[in-house]
Amino acid sequence: MSANAAVQQPIQTARQDGSGARLTSNFVYQSIYAAILEKRLLPTAKLDKGTLGRIFGVSEWTIQRALTKLAEEGAVTIEPRQVARVSRPSERQARQVLEARLLVEAEVIRQLGQHLADSPLHALHALVENQQRCLATGDGAGLIEQACQFHLKLAELAGNNLLLEFLRSLLSRSALNIALSRGAVYSARTCEEHLALITALEAGDISCATQLLVGHLNGVFDRMCFAPTPTADLHAAFKVRRTA
Repeated sequence: MSANAAVQQPIQTARQDGSGARLTSNFVYQSIYAAILEKRLLPTAKLDKGTLGRIFGVSEWTIQRALTKLAEEGAVTIEPRQVARVSRPSERQARQVLEARLLVEAEVIRQLGQHLADSPLHALHALVENQQRCLATGDGAGLIEQACQFHLKLAELAGNNLLLEFLRSLLSRSALNIALSRGAVYSARTCEEHLALITALEAGDISCATQLLVGHLNGVFDRMCFAPTPTADLHAAFKVRRTA
């Protein structure tokens, strides 16, 4: 799908309700981000500043600010003298995000375990219910969002704002990797794993909760499916295996 078609709906909605009189770079950022999560924009799709500027009715500078923010989060690739494109997720980048999440979220669970009595977990149950509703309605983007909110809520309950902000950044990248992956990453199994984690926390079994978290995150990574990296090397492209 073209960038034009992918972002028209949110623009029309904003203008209908009167909020689109002065579209900001943040609105542009949110619209493109949503289009990627909802698979209306696919990997390597071109994001021409002139075209986007006409769609949103803003300057190319405003578009550039939005694209720069998206690039900082890994959603967009910007190269010198090239049109920006939706990033193509790679196994290497996704693994780096996984490794960082394992470190951060294991510490979140450890710190949460220190004051479980003061941390009501009912909000976690509500988030799992939201995930189940997204599954029932086929809302893939909503499911990704609610799954991320579950992990953010764990960090919020742990009470460490630095861990929370660091995890927020990691989850943004993780969500994009999942959305752009060709595999079915989230399913009813996701809800089951989140519920098992809640049960372990409610029982005060931090060791079990940590093991469940590690298994859950590794499973998410294992279910991702990455497109092979394109090559411009003709020798590699037409390599023929020689038989003995």
